[in-house]
Amino acid sequence: MDIHQLRSFKTIVEKGNFQDAAKELNYSLSAISYQIQQLENEVKFPLFEKIGRRMLPTAQSLKLIPHIKKIEEEIEQIKQLNSKDRKIEGNLNISVSDSLLTYILQPVLKQFIETAPDVKLKLKVRNCYEVQKEIIRNDIDLGIHYQVHGYDDQIKVTELSSFTVGVMVSPEFLDREKNFDKKDQIKACSVINNDPNGVYQQYFEEYLKKKNIRTGQNIELWSIEAIKKSVMNNLGIACLPHFVVEEEIQKGEIAEITIKGFQRTITMITAHHSNKWISPAMELFLKILNQQMTDTSE
Repeated sequence: MDIHQLRSFKTIVEKGNFQDAAKELNYSLSAISYQIQQLENEVKFPLFEKIGRRMLPTAQSLKLIPHIKKIEEEIEQIKQLNSKDRKIEGNLNISVSDSLLTYILQPVLKQFIETAPDVKLKLKVRNCYEVQKEIIRNDIDLGIHYQVHGYDDQIKVTELSSFTVGVMVSPEFLDREKNFDKKDQIKACSVINNDPNGVYQQYFEEYLKKKNIRTGQNIELWSIEAIKKSVMNNLGIACLPHFVVEEEIQKGEIAEITIKGFQRTITMITAHHSNKWISPAMELFLKILNQQMTDTSE
């Protein structure tokens, strides 16, 4: 049993098939298949089972994944011994909320890539609840998202900043439709969102339910930029963080509805498993991120 066999198995599970895993690891299909056969001989149980036309990992084999991740971290730590003068390299896997990636993290990413160009950075866009699940399962190195349900003591959480949200409309939106303070209304406008499970979208849905205000259809676009364009074209209204629409509000392309009973804030956090090894790459990223958020708040 060696690290190459273990890494091949883990990559097959992550990619979902042998072909994509072989491509990722730059192996031939026959080579990666042979590694799996050798690993099965070592562990004495099947790693995959055929269901229909697909080869899926067995329940027992999936128990190997946390151990493989731990071994990979240990190997990476060994590589970093006496590495003060070495360049920062390795992998860094981050899951992040769409709006934060698009509007907050761009200068952080630019500085990080310029400072550590040899790091293989993987970014995944997820909603807050998906990021939280990945953190709890220890599937990623770092999560950056809005605070939702709390974590237990196994997770290291750092609050970075808080942002206000509001309900945005086109300047052409009818004045008579802007009253969302009154209870028991039926509105013709559509509500646009990039994720029905997004934290600020849920805040607005809860407010509408409390006030018994019914709206038109919900439009899911899964893109912050597409939402803004749609609001500007008066296709519907959207609840968004203010930092997302600052420029459009200043230009008069988007307006905000004042709703007395709807003042909400969302808190940006970083989270990672408390037993996660903080690699030089992750340490650098967190340092740049914290400095960026400090400079922005001043």
